[in-house]
Amino acid sequence: MSNSTDQPIAADLETAVRAVPGVSGVFRTGGILSKLVGASAEALGDPADRDPLVRCEHGADRTQVEVAIGVRADAGAAETAHRTHAAISALCSERGLSPIEIRLTVVHIDEDPAPVPSR
Repeated sequence: MSNSTDQPIAADLETAVRAVPGVSGVFRTGGILSKLVGASAEALGDPADRDPLVRCEHGADRTQVEVAIGVRADAGAAETAHRTHAAISALCSERGLSPIEIRLTVVHIDEDPAPVPSR
C-alpha cells in the first residue's frame, strides 16, 4: 500500500486535538529516529513552517491518523482520549475521509492544571 501524507488535514486535525478539553499538549509521533530528524529539521527552519505533529496518511483502502497527546490529570486520560477520538472522527467525516484508522496514544499525564508546551 502506498501512503500519501496530507499536511493540510494534519494541521487541521492538530488544531482540533488541541481544542479538546483535557488535552495539555500534542507530541511528535513515530520512532526515535523519526522524532530526531523532525526535531532537527524544525530547529534549523522557521517554527511557523514546521510539519504538523498529527500524522495523516491516505492509503489505498483507508486513511490513517496518528497522534500522541498529553492530558491533564484532572480531566482523566480515558475521557480525554474518547473526546479526542471523537474530534478526529468528526473532522475526518466532515472531509469525506472514510474509513479511517486512528492511532491515539497518551504519552504524558500532567499533574499541573496549566497546559504544558508541546514537543
